[in-house]
Amino acid sequence: MTEDDRTTSVGLFHYAHTYASSARELAKLDLEVSHPDSPVRFLYSHAIELYLKAYLRAHGVTVKELRYKPYGHDTKALLKKAEEFGLSMNVVQGELIEHITNDTGDRYIVTGVRTIIPAEAFDDVCKSLHKQTGPDTYKDQGLTRSPISYK
Repeated sequence: MTEDDRTTSVGLFHYAHTYASSARELAKLDLEVSHPDSPVRFLYSHAIELYLKAYLRAHGVTVKELRYKPYGHDTKALLKKAEEFGLSMNVVQGELIEHITNDTGDRYIVTGVRTIIPAEAFDDVCKSLHKQTGPDTYKDQGLTRSPISYK
């Protein structure tokens, strides 16, 4: 079994959904910590990366190609490639996805001024990606049922 057999578009799609759903639920908690939104944005960012990779896998991009440059964790490059296959994001959503590539502030402590994007904006992007990528990933794997819903 190859890594392409093991890392399917549907598997990536479901993993993305798991991260996005976890971020949404974590955001609801009233945690007494210094940076409660950072893990939420981090989970959403990872979900966005996985949705894009799921879509690209559904369109024949290999796991090896996704692992290295120009893709890797570069959401801007992933989005650009996904758009070649028909994925469509509005300007604001595209800017958020591009912002993720260069923003490590939710992963590591960064001092100084930075742009903080609200969790709701991340959720909107995940909802749109879920709706657009789900059908292609299911079709890629020969599944005829509808993708899991984004609640």
